[in-house]
Amino acid sequence: MEKKERLRKIIWRIAVVIFAIVIIFLAFYNIKDLKQAKRAEYTLRQLKELRIALEEYYQLANEYPNLTQEGAKDNLRILDYTDKNGKFISFAEIYGRDSLPSTPENENIGESNMIYDTDNFSKRSRTGGWNYDFSGRTGEIHANLPVNIFSQNVDWCEY
Repeated sequence: MEKKERLRKIIWRIAVVIFAIVIIFLAFYNIKDLKQAKRAEYTLRQLKELRIALEEYYQLANEYPNLTQEGAKDNLRILDYTDKNGKFISFAEIYGRDSLPSTPENENIGESNMIYDTDNFSKRSRTGGWNYDFSGRTGEIHANLPVNIFSQNVDWCEY
């Protein structure tokens, strides 16, 4: 009887250890998934804010700002100008920031606020940042990120 009791206690302890390991694994998995979801949400929020500011700028200036201009990504004030009617137009004021936001980093890609002039949004680099159609004068902008970079199955050239 004593051997059966010991065996039962050993099996019980092994089951408790296995259960604890599974719980710890699931907790870490969920934490990683939550971090990935927050990065994707952050990127989508930044993209939305950029698009709204670009459209507001267009309504005032009848053209899109040259975000690809040297230094503009870090100092949007260099895009400030006064139009032919004497009206001061500032993308930084419209956007509410002095620099472009960075796309977040993960294990495969670094944080970046680089902006690339392109009309082919399916061409992406592994550098992060933003793809923007300035040359085509469309003002279209997308995150320059690989598909499913944050485990949310987002195709960034389509969004």
